[in-house]
Amino acid sequence: MDGSLEYLNRLKAAEANEEDGGDRMLRHLSGKSSKSSKATKADKKNFLVKSMAEVIRVDSEQEAAEWETHAEVEYVERDTKVYMMQSESTPYGITKVQALSVPDDKVANRKVCVVDSGYNLGHPDLPDGTVVTGSTGTAGLLWSNDNDGHGTHCAGTIAAIGGNGKGVVGVVRSGAMKMHIVRVFGDDGSWVWTSGLINAIELCIDAGANVVSMSLGGGGFNQIEADTYKDMLEDNILLVAAAGNDGNSDYSYPASYDSVMSVAAIDSNENHASFSQYNDKVDIAAPGVGVRSTYKNGSYASLSGTSMATPHVAGVAALVWSRDTTKSAKEVWSALTQSAKDKGTPGRDFFYGHGIVQAEAAALLLADESFTLSPTATPLPCIDDPADWFDSDGPQYTCEWYSVGSRCASYGSGYANGDGYTADQACCACGGGRVGAPPSPTVTVAQAPSATPSKLPSSKPSLEPSSSPSEVCTDSPENWSDANGTTFDCNWYGSDNRCSLFGNNFENLDKTANQACCVCGGGDDSSPSSSPTSTPSNRPSKLMSDVPSILP
Repeated sequence: MDGSLEYLNRLKAAEANEEDGGDRMLRHLSGKSSKSSKATKADKKNFLVKSMAEVIRVDSEQEAAEWETHAEVEYVERDTKVYMMQSESTPYGITKVQALSVPDDKVANRKVCVVDSGYNLGHPDLPDGTVVTGSTGTAGLLWSNDNDGHGTHCAGTIAAIGGNGKGVVGVVRSGAMKMHIVRVFGDDGSWVWTSGLINAIELCIDAGANVVSMSLGGGGFNQIEADTYKDMLEDNILLVAAAGNDGNSDYSYPASYDSVMSVAAIDSNENHASFSQYNDKVDIAAPGVGVRSTYKNGSYASLSGTSMATPHVAGVAALVWSRDTTKSAKEVWSALTQSAKDKGTPGRDFFYGHGIVQAEAAALLLADESFTLSPTATPLPCIDDPADWFDSDGPQYTCEWYSVGSRCASYGSGYANGDGYTADQACCACGGGRVGAPPSPTVTVAQAPSATPSKLPSSKPSLEPSSSPSEVCTDSPENWSDANGTTFDCNWYGSDNRCSLFGNNFENLDKTANQACCVCGGGDDSSPSSSPTSTPSNRPSKLMSDVPSILP
């Protein structure tokens, strides 16, 4: 009989009789004989043929010594237990965001809501049902199950238990982090309607959440959603969402709403992740490449995506806020962005936002008596994008041409060139372009020689012979200023690219600067400039993780 099979058969027989008691011993045989001289023990013997050894059970040290007197036995020794090598590790992201430098002894006064695919309740490295509650955001889906693993991974980054010798640690390590789980994704982790997402966040608030972590996105702008999230921020709810994984400058929602903190992803070397979306809505960055955390069925996994970056920021927000609960959600937001580690272009940029979130720096800033909510920001430069753009009527109609008078308002939304860009999208003067980011490749439009015009004459005014614009634009309302006061009038918006930076915000008298001011393309005959990346869409939100090209 095969030795290994013989061993397994006899081991099974021995384990079935362990209720008899006794110590488990190994005896090394001096000869080829594997036959015991003690028939009464025969049913408990297990052979290791290649090692010339046998597993026996004895009831005393005296019995073990008796075995050593047998001529066929060379020696007897104890059969000791061997354990799985389990140890706790600290994922690089936890160190990058300074989480371990901020005490988490007060986190019980905050609650984070994770809107995702569920939670592996019973995972040995996650808080249990004494501090974790949940709701079913989609009919028939139990919040305490997570067969996808995405939600459990995000929750672990926020609150994996430290000091237990297992797995990983989260931003909050004490096991006291209160969490509420709202499950909106099924086992396939596909999508949820915008209405379902709003409902999920309302469930979070009803459960007492202060911070909502949303590792999801997609869809398009929705006014109801924008208004709802604005009200939530005013009510001291901090919403945090993934910037998106498409590696382009498109807006992803809900992250791109002004009342939601948009999170980009970096790698372990603090480089912007290639998949992470970049635009003027990105507020902050956090680790999102190869992030190790808790996973489904009590396991662990390394995943990549802005989904993985988002819970770092949500966890840090709760951790920092727990040190002083008198602060508002807006103050916590401001502390996180002001204290972030600047990366990329100095100041805020499209790729990192204000920089990499830093827990210790934010906590110190929030505790500083001189801390102010909104310091004066240095305007970022705007770059026409594509560079050297001109419209479909020819190279004389450049961004410089559009910068005169009210040409943006009159023609900026039409005359897209061969690459599909209008002046409102390509030109800083019209509220487009790119702030703080490198321009896209120059677009050239090939034109075949023709003896006859290829299209009807343009209705735009000719560049020649007049050197001055024929249009007259009037600010409307006259003497308009924004919601921050009379200092911020149309003249103020006329410099330093302020139309592009702030023109869609700070509405007053039912108009923003982009609507009221000629310099921003508004005035008495204007309409709001459109953004190249905010085209409304009815696509539902989706998970923001698991980027295949990034995984090892």
